[in-house]
Amino acid sequence: MNANAIDKAANDINNTAQDVRKDAHNAVDKVADKAQPVVNKVATSLHNGVDQVGEKISAVSDSVSSASEKLMERGKEWSAAAQRASETGRTYVRERPATSLLVALAAGYGLSKLLGARK
Repeated sequence: MNANAIDKAANDINNTAQDVRKDAHNAVDKVADKAQPVVNKVATSLHNGVDQVGEKISAVSDSVSSASEKLMERGKEWSAAAQRASETGRTYVRERPATSLLVALAAGYGLSKLLGARK
């Protein structure tokens, strides 16, 4: 083989390599251009999903907080009612000790009959 043939073959290979490289870059660019809208759409959907989950968690947190506040308020009301009932009972016993003793004896007797009948 002579030097011209080798140079020509090398030049042809180099040109072919350049053409293949150019075609590969064009193919990658086309795929990237077509994939970008899909990637953007998926990213947008994921962001929306995360936002919705965050909103749901926030709503649940608010509901739990509200329920907790209501329970605490009810507990305070029940505590106050029990304290009032206790004070009313003490006042009744102080004002009517004989009647209170008879009621307590009757209640005790009734409970012993109820509980004794179960044996």
